[in-house]
Amino acid sequence: MFAIGYKQIPLQFLFEHQATLVGLGKIGFQHFKTTKTVQDWQALAVISEVIEPPSQELVDHYIKWCGVQTEKYQDYLPPHMVSQWGLSFATRLLLQTSYSLTQVINQGVSLKIHGKIPRHEQLLVQAKISQIDERNGLARVSVHIMTGTINQPELVETVLHMAFILPDFQKTKRMEKIDHKNWNILGKWSTTTDDGLKFALLTGDFNPIHWVGFLAKLSKFKQKVLHGFGVFARSFELLPEPIQQIDVRFLKPVKLPSQHNQVEICSDQDQKFIRVVGSAGQICLMGQFR
Repeated sequence: MFAIGYKQIPLQFLFEHQATLVGLGKIGFQHFKTTKTVQDWQALAVISEVIEPPSQELVDHYIKWCGVQTEKYQDYLPPHMVSQWGLSFATRLLLQTSYSLTQVINQGVSLKIHGKIPRHEQLLVQAKISQIDERNGLARVSVHIMTGTINQPELVETVLHMAFILPDFQKTKRMEKIDHKNWNILGKWSTTTDDGLKFALLTGDFNPIHWVGFLAKLSKFKQKVLHGFGVFARSFELLPEPIQQIDVRFLKPVKLPSQHNQVEICSDQDQKFIRVVGSAGQICLMGQFR
């Protein structure tokens, strides 16, 4: 058992992430392969599978980690919990491309919520690569994941936005734009030094930069950072309901630990915007919703 703030996370949750953990193993194997078969991404078949839903205990722990009461999702899964089952599907698709997943950069996520995903039914998951755009030394990849049930196949539509650095990449300094919007504070949340491991046990994303201290220090972040999806999930739960659509980008990491990460929203004509301001004043997440 691993101690967390409100109770303990059982280590047997690892058995619920077998597909994701197998994918992570294949990523490591891919790193050492000298050659590989590369397929045209447009020719890749859509993956369509029926899977078992996460256990009720896992869902309850996940909801509490996000900072809300389990009663809010008594009969349904949080729409952002797609990270628990979607990562393995994305990995299977990307392993068929020429890109090294050891170099992947998670840039953001888009959600369209057409309906609520039942907690107690099998999930129908359909995944495909919807776009690859190579320019300016980056390959920007979008993976489309539709989650539903057999009777309602299109409930939550997710697009994972990722990037891979190409050999001709040259880093350029990004110009900071002056923001004249009037932001209103919705709330704040903090992280502990163990939140990366907690979220890994809840979702199966065991990238070591989130929970292995000495490896995280060797990364460009120089310390452990929270998963982008973790930042998104905690911030999503502070938004006014109901949310029909949201599109966010991960700009800077939330370091572990950190205090008072501030979720703010504003309206500009017909658009609503969200951002997360880190404890040092940096903009960690930016997007819009309706």
